[in-house]
Amino acid sequence: MNNIHWLVPFKLNHPEEILKSDIASLRLRAGLFLLPIFDNYKLTINESISNIDDIDFLFIGKIDSRKELLYQWEQYISYYRNIGVKLFFDCTDNNFGNNSASSKMYEKVLKTNDSIITSSEKLKSNIFPQFKNISVIEDPIEIKIQKVKTNKKNHFLFFGHPTNIPYLLNIIPKWDRSKEYHLTIQTSELGLKFITSESRFINKPENLNIHLQPWSQLNMENAAKMVSGVIIPGDILDDKKNGVSHNRLLTSFALGLPVAATKYNSYLEFENQFSDIDNSEEFKKFLRDPHLFSSRVSTAQKKLKEYSRNKIAEKWLQLLK
Repeated sequence: MNNIHWLVPFKLNHPEEILKSDIASLRLRAGLFLLPIFDNYKLTINESISNIDDIDFLFIGKIDSRKELLYQWEQYISYYRNIGVKLFFDCTDNNFGNNSASSKMYEKVLKTNDSIITSSEKLKSNIFPQFKNISVIEDPIEIKIQKVKTNKKNHFLFFGHPTNIPYLLNIIPKWDRSKEYHLTIQTSELGLKFITSESRFINKPENLNIHLQPWSQLNMENAAKMVSGVIIPGDILDDKKNGVSHNRLLTSFALGLPVAATKYNSYLEFENQFSDIDNSEEFKKFLRDPHLFSSRVSTAQKKLKEYSRNKIAEKWLQLLK
């Protein structure tokens, strides 16, 4: 039986704990290796490696900024490279060519022909041709597909990593002012603190009531029962973010909700199924009558079966063969 180890930036007592992580790129990617399709492999997931001489495949996930951990990971990568263990770098963010800890580590350890996996074609193109051996494996959907909702409560949902919050703060001043609205914002504790600290600088319309909640899958699914749609603002000109995966868009469709979103490259397969949030008139139309977009959700949901956990896990398994 071959051994797979995923390096992740925190300690786990059991591999199954990765499914509770609030880091989507780990939960949706390393978490797939827990599926029965990988039963012929032994899986370990942790920030360190205890069975150092028993590893056949090493996956390097999201990178932390702790210097001592980065040094340890560099030693692992060097050791396993030297003895011929297959290395896979799972890159879901464009952490190249900047001053981040991830960028500095990549500069030290990545070779031109290393196996890199990205979560979108756009991210692949952003880092090509510096690196040649790049595979694209999309994020799967992780929730059951729910019945399309047609709530008419003028209540909307935003959920996402704190790095997406600046785009949200940019869209709030452009909100429709024709009636009273509610916006539930779900993110990490760090993100909630950032919003609170920036609140006095936000030009929020008086008719928009904002509710802050910590993100969890349960909180998200409960909020989805009450809201009329999801907003996913972004910036297609920002190379650090325009290579994002489609996971928030697919999750929103799986929740049965109409969506207004930035037209990220990874979203274009569903271009006709969501409203363009960066078109001011279209966004206002979405806010005023989100139920007009409900039929588009039904169309989008028909495509979601291609992104089931089992189908995406098959792509990961092919890397090992």
